[in-house]
Amino acid sequence: MPTADGPDEEHRRTRRLETGWRFTRGDVDDGADPALDDGDWERVEVPHDWSIEGPFDPDNPGGASQGYATEGVGWYRRELPEDIEGEPTIRFDGVYRNFDVYVDGEHVGHRPYGYSTVNYDLSEFGVTGGETLAVRVDNSEQPHSRWYTGSGIYRDVHLIETDAVAVAPFGTDVRTNAVNRQRAEVQVLTEVENGEDGPVEVAVETDIVDADGEVVATAGSEATVEPGAPESHEFEQRLSVADPDRWTLDDPTRYFARTVVYRKDGGAESDATEGSAGDADGTEAATEPVAVDDYVTPFGIRSFEWTADRGFFLNGEPVDMKGVNLHHDAGCLGAAVTERALERRLETLKELGCNAIRTAHNPPQPELLDLCDRMGFLVVDEVYDKWRHVGADEWFDEWWADDLAAMIDRDRNHPSVVLWSVGNENFDQGSDEMIEDLAMLTEAASEMDPTRPVTYGNPPWGDGTEGVVENIERVAEHVDVLVGNYQEHWYDDYREAGVDLPVLGSENRRFFRGADDDPLAFVPRNPWYDVEERDDVCGQFLWPGIDYLGEARDWPSKGWPTGLIDTTGAIKPSGRFHQAAWSEEPVVFAAAVDHDRERPACRPAWSGPPFSEHWNFPDREDSQGFVNVYTFTNAEEVDLYQNDESLGTQRADDYGPRPIEWYVPYEAGTLRAVAKEEGEVVDEHELETAGEPARVELSADRETLAADGRDLVYVEATVVDDEGVRVPRADHEVAFSVSGAGEIAGVDNGNLDSDEPWVGETRSAYHGTCIAVVRAAREGGRVDVAADADGLDGDDVTVVVGADGD
Repeated sequence: MPTADGPDEEHRRTRRLETGWRFTRGDVDDGADPALDDGDWERVEVPHDWSIEGPFDPDNPGGASQGYATEGVGWYRRELPEDIEGEPTIRFDGVYRNFDVYVDGEHVGHRPYGYSTVNYDLSEFGVTGGETLAVRVDNSEQPHSRWYTGSGIYRDVHLIETDAVAVAPFGTDVRTNAVNRQRAEVQVLTEVENGEDGPVEVAVETDIVDADGEVVATAGSEATVEPGAPESHEFEQRLSVADPDRWTLDDPTRYFARTVVYRKDGGAESDATEGSAGDADGTEAATEPVAVDDYVTPFGIRSFEWTADRGFFLNGEPVDMKGVNLHHDAGCLGAAVTERALERRLETLKELGCNAIRTAHNPPQPELLDLCDRMGFLVVDEVYDKWRHVGADEWFDEWWADDLAAMIDRDRNHPSVVLWSVGNENFDQGSDEMIEDLAMLTEAASEMDPTRPVTYGNPPWGDGTEGVVENIERVAEHVDVLVGNYQEHWYDDYREAGVDLPVLGSENRRFFRGADDDPLAFVPRNPWYDVEERDDVCGQFLWPGIDYLGEARDWPSKGWPTGLIDTTGAIKPSGRFHQAAWSEEPVVFAAAVDHDRERPACRPAWSGPPFSEHWNFPDREDSQGFVNVYTFTNAEEVDLYQNDESLGTQRADDYGPRPIEWYVPYEAGTLRAVAKEEGEVVDEHELETAGEPARVELSADRETLAADGRDLVYVEATVVDDEGVRVPRADHEVAFSVSGAGEIAGVDNGNLDSDEPWVGETRSAYHGTCIAVVRAAREGGRVDVAADADGLDGDDVTVVVGADGD
């Protein structure tokens, strides 16, 4: 199987179990019975989230925390492939939640936590192919989470077939212990399992393969591996790579460790070889080692350092983390998110200058980390929210070590991951019980992976500043990096109290800053400047980067609306401030304050001025009223023009940690901001008055798709006037239709207060736009997307499926 542009794995087979699933909502007494007639169950493909299909209702038990989504119990069934060869293992990347797995009615395993990747060895159950696989999912206990979780088999399922002697699941640990420009010392630890009845003589050979496919280092080891999986033997190999291409944010080069397992007894493959019993003269022939398994591990050669006084360093270079917190849902797709949706989100964050992700507050799907490796993002990988929160307290003691190990074993080879987080915002912050849990988790994480520091997401809780600082002092004894949620105004207090750890803002608001005893004060100094102006702060992670479902206000709100990017993937005008603050390229952006479009946030402290990207204020024209305008820039100064008439020049330095503010006497037409550096124009941005709605205009974010049943194209419908200018207050219902090699996966408009379904063919425009997310078919061809709205001219667009999209 190709491994993300690395070498192929030739001696094991890994395939996704995507199709052939049958699903029903509600409990079924004999749901695991292979004789059950499930012919009337719904046909679905995995990943699948039944909650996003609705109905969303204010009476649903999950309430505001779940975005009023539906929940309950569901069953999935399918037949395992008939052509299984070797020893089968099934891997679930995420099932939400409390799920049980059965094969031909026999119980295989149970897991309560919905975010852990879980492997089950099916060879123990005599699986050879064609058996009935059944999965019961119980998401009925509500509420149990602070945000939308989704329900069902919402991440991928993999079937892995190997020899009885093979690398254990996630059994490689690749460490770059010493790195400089001339050489990298690479340590590879490989766990090999033996599923035979007796010991086996094993040789392990590891090649380091560079991005061009060239082998740059090789090592070999031999040992006797005793039987008894899941017990394993750990092979340790040390290799040296000359002139390494180090993994950086701008050039995220990856290497691949290809580990080949040889049975020196030849195994079944050798036994079947003619002449293997001995030579013609009766002497015993030496048995040649036979390759029975290979395992490819992508990794990066890089070094990093967290310091208390100078911040974070990657390969010896200082890096400010320009980060965001991300939940796992993706708007209208719910929790069933495939690679293209993740890639598009990261592309947009990259456009803003973002370079770091915190996985709030659970292990992400593995595809996200693969993309962060390839695209150049740093990651804080987090295992839990509250340890003993409702819905977790009854199983935490039994399962925490398995969940922590599942995250670390799976994610430890990703060069993007530079910090483990064992939890976030426990209610009992600073108590003896909480500190005991913290010590237990951080010590375990450090033992599982000694190459990365460990932290915990501290809430701003305590009796005033003194109480918060006392709690932080207790936590600081058990973490390697001190991360704080909404605590930038207390950094000096922590230093004065003697906290000598690297400091990182794990959650920061995007506009306001705390002050005195109030972490949610409305000080209009952006928290970013507590990173930019201090050497001892490693970075910040905004809450949130992208709007998400759940943690909502009262009905009809479905989610948290204060991200830099909305659920359609569009950058909000408020997000452009951070583009100007974070970007290395010259940026200017003009935003008008439009109180008519103001949407209160779920909590006002996370909000900001109601910025908008339009110049339509007809009520101000007759009254000669003024419009409050902000310009976001990283240039020295901005000139502002209305209908080519100069409104003056202002310098960014005069506003310090705030955007440039203007009061503009409104005239319909054009408002243009011009950024200058040393007198030279470096960027421009224009707002234009729209006329009456005339037509729907479609645009697709891609021209070709892979014919794999999971690739996506985002088709945006914009209501425009006769000149093609977006009409900002247009709210027409847009009807999408799709024909050919694709289908609509979801529709969205970014309005979390909308009561329209996410699964359907129509969506009202919001701020003049809405989208349809179209999923490719499994056969090539063309997919044609059309959009119509009453009283407007329609439009269509065509995307190729297959061909160049293969």
